[in-house]
Amino acid sequence: MLLSKGIEGFILDGLAGNYASSTIRLYKLTLNLFLRWRGDCELDTISPESLSRYMAYLRSEYKPNRPSGDESPLSDSALDNHWKCLRAFFRWCEQRLALKRPDLMLPRIKYQSPEIQPFAEEQIKALITACERTKVAGTKDRKPFQMKRPTALRDKALLLILLDTGLRVGELTRLRIGDVNLNNGEVHVKPYGSGQKTKPRTVFLGKVARRTVWHYITLLDYQEPTDKLFTLSAGNIRLLFYRLGERANVQNVYPHRFRHTFAIQYLRNGGDVFTLQRMLGHSSLEMVRRYLAIADTDAKEAHQRASPVDNWKL
Repeated sequence: MLLSKGIEGFILDGLAGNYASSTIRLYKLTLNLFLRWRGDCELDTISPESLSRYMAYLRSEYKPNRPSGDESPLSDSALDNHWKCLRAFFRWCEQRLALKRPDLMLPRIKYQSPEIQPFAEEQIKALITACERTKVAGTKDRKPFQMKRPTALRDKALLLILLDTGLRVGELTRLRIGDVNLNNGEVHVKPYGSGQKTKPRTVFLGKVARRTVWHYITLLDYQEPTDKLFTLSAGNIRLLFYRLGERANVQNVYPHRFRHTFAIQYLRNGGDVFTLQRMLGHSSLEMVRRYLAIADTDAKEAHQRASPVDNWKL
């Protein structure tokens, strides 16, 4: 069987298995990239050596085609995603097509999870300002000026929902107007795909976020409960925040960082780990423990700064 036909069958099985759309999209992108590199060969001609050469190509030669135009090399975590996709595909080939797997000796990328860096208060305020106003411009004949952005309310609503609920960007894009109860602040997240990642749960909006979302909805041309709250794709939201970060002079602005910020602020303000786990939709406490470790470190450093015994030099 040709590689292209194998990929087609693998994706169809994934769709039938209720995989999340983001997972299917990742499989398509990574495997089609491998197809372009390797050519449409017979599956049983793919050797362990060719897979090793492919991973070396991804690390040193491949230039990603990102919406932002950034062509920097793939991160170790991205390379690991490619490794996992190849493993999943050839495992399927073994199970469905009785083919010998060429990937069994392919070493996994070794990397450490990146350090979690929540937004600081001043960074969030700068991003909200960037939602509302364009970058400062001006000419020799005109003083510096800013203009109000036509999408300011939408972008601010996006930012505040992510920050106040800890939703994943995919969960945000699937929200319907009827999922948001502006009277009590409840946001109902429905299960999606296999339910392994997006679990049914209720998260909450505070008063400021509710007011912004209400104002945003009142200006929409569509207001039926079944209409999507936002019509942007996850990719467009990522690009939107990348550009907001550029205007606000804030580095590394991406949707998941708001989730990190929500979690750490929740713990800093006295929230418990079990409720946080439920609101984030995590199956285990593993990730929540990482947030807790950061919050505990913050408390320790705050005590060191505020210790009366140390500061008074008793």
